[in-house]
Amino acid sequence: MLSKVKKPQLSKKTFSDLNPLKVFDSKIKKAIEYYGDDINEVHRKYKQSLKFLLPALIAVSILSIKIHYFLFSVPALALITYTFPYLYVWSKMEEHKKVVNNEAPFVALIAYIDSIVDKGLNYTLKELSEIKELKVPKVELTFLTKMTLYMGMSFGKALERRNNIHTGDMLGKLYSNYLASIELGFTLQDRLKDTLDDLLNDLKDMYRNYVNKATEMTELVFSVLLLLPIVLIGFSFTFKVSAIELLSPLAITPAFIYLISSSQPSFDYILKYKYTFLLALIPVVLFIPFISLTIRLLVATGIIVAISYFIYSQIKLANELENSLPTMIKEIAEYLKIGYTIPTAIPKIKLSKNVNKIVEKYSRNPEAVNTPSKLFNLTFKLLFIISKTGYSSVALQELGNAIYEITYNKRSLVKQLQLFDILTIMTPFMLWITFGMLGKIASTVIPPMAVITPYSIATAIIFSKASRFTLLYFPTMLILFVVLAVIAFIPPSILPS
Repeated sequence: MLSKVKKPQLSKKTFSDLNPLKVFDSKIKKAIEYYGDDINEVHRKYKQSLKFLLPALIAVSILSIKIHYFLFSVPALALITYTFPYLYVWSKMEEHKKVVNNEAPFVALIAYIDSIVDKGLNYTLKELSEIKELKVPKVELTFLTKMTLYMGMSFGKALERRNNIHTGDMLGKLYSNYLASIELGFTLQDRLKDTLDDLLNDLKDMYRNYVNKATEMTELVFSVLLLLPIVLIGFSFTFKVSAIELLSPLAITPAFIYLISSSQPSFDYILKYKYTFLLALIPVVLFIPFISLTIRLLVATGIIVAISYFIYSQIKLANELENSLPTMIKEIAEYLKIGYTIPTAIPKIKLSKNVNKIVEKYSRNPEAVNTPSKLFNLTFKLLFIISKTGYSSVALQELGNAIYEITYNKRSLVKQLQLFDILTIMTPFMLWITFGMLGKIASTVIPPMAVITPYSIATAIIFSKASRFTLLYFPTMLILFVVLAVIAFIPPSILPS
């Protein structure tokens, strides 16, 4: 008599082993050790994400039965749901790496100044950890303190471990040069000065590389958000192209924004989004009856322009403050030559009206400085730290050189990316011309402005992010609004079909 074949059973342990928190455990811990976080926080974020991702996955799966366009979204959303813990820590790690590369030159600068008065890197990190604009020194000091106090490591051994973790970024270069100087007996002061120069050159290369990356991404955005809609409009001659199909390329807009954000150097604006609640008016405006769709779309675009103005006023002030820094440091240096100290020299400097007002406001309480420019806030606080070293002249010269390099590279980067403003204006015109050339056949699918407006806004947002480091850049959005207002009342049918 044949024995019964037992069916394989899935135990609770099997399901436990498939838990993504367990599958990606080592990678999560490695990422956390880099950017500093609590693993319980990652677990909490994952549980929160399931409350949104699982219902979304079920909804998309049901929709894919009737609407086949959603079919390809099901496996992608399922993969995101399962790998969320790793994706979360990976994105945090990549974001922290950008912060590390931005802050490393300042850590190297103060470490170099401290080395002149025989103070080590541990002192530098403690000093800088008190500045709220700097995140990296706090994270590094926390890890180094844990390793020295609770794991019994010497500071040198703990720094070696952090150096291994930071292999490939600018802080790793600072750590390795610092350790090499101590182990090989090099002069620490000279070694740190060379490291500072190297990091500033690396920062310059980072800006230069971003220009190349941005150009490549522009070609991709141009293809998806301009050429692809034109092709879809063209297909309306022979195929029935629905409104969903015609607008579907817009769904990739968030992916483009994330791709740009992850690859660009941080400009570190500290912006207050006071009026973003006005965005809630856009759906209301779009569904108002008895008003033409063209008017509703223009009003919705006008709301976006209004919000961008309030953001732009902060960006304009931030840029003005940053551009004033080299002159400010130069004037302070001149006052030092005639016997002033940094705190007494700061109120004497003469810059623009806006800058002078801010300098006067915070000169007596530098810890309270709060402007839209992180670079200005940081520099202002560093000036007062430098004043305590007793080597203000030398330190001020190095700070001035560093700030000049950073502000010059930022301005050069923006100038090299100004072509994106032209591409933003081209989008509505080219789509308008396409509708005009195709005539009534394309217009029967969906009203022209219902296609031109969302594609134009999406392109403007992406190119603003790529070239101006903010999603809504007022001059670009204003010009776009004017262009849309003009072509909205000029029917595309006037062009030869």
